[in-house]
Amino acid sequence: MALWRCDVRVSWRTQIFSLVIHGILTLLILLSPWPENYGLVWVTLITLVVFECIRSQRNIMACRGELVLQSGLHLRWHKRDWLIRGTPWMLKSGILISLRQVGGRRTRRLWLAADSMDQREWRSLRQALLHAASAQQRHDR
Repeated sequence: MALWRCDVRVSWRTQIFSLVIHGILTLLILLSPWPENYGLVWVTLITLVVFECIRSQRNIMACRGELVLQSGLHLRWHKRDWLIRGTPWMLKSGILISLRQVGGRRTRRLWLAADSMDQREWRSLRQALLHAASAQQRHDR
């Protein structure tokens, strides 16, 4: 039985934030005074920032899909079962969840932005995670 279910969309705010940060870094590298013999360092830094921006955008796109919060601290995401490790970090703008794949060693951190789902789904997820975390704390005592 699912406590919560949602089709998570791409977060436009997260994408824009990532692009702005990488754009600022690129501008700082481009506008900084570089000695003539530092051309290789300059090109390397620009290349690293561009590839990190691409990687960041791919990671943001990978966070979409159906997400199901099952009993307790179990999630079903990308056709795999995951266990929530620790207490999720909750902000008004998003939730950071540390996951460990059930029956495996693979771990992942999942950022769920508030704008990636409807407000009703967002409130319901926060409430379900708070309830599951408090139940887990009572069980650990």
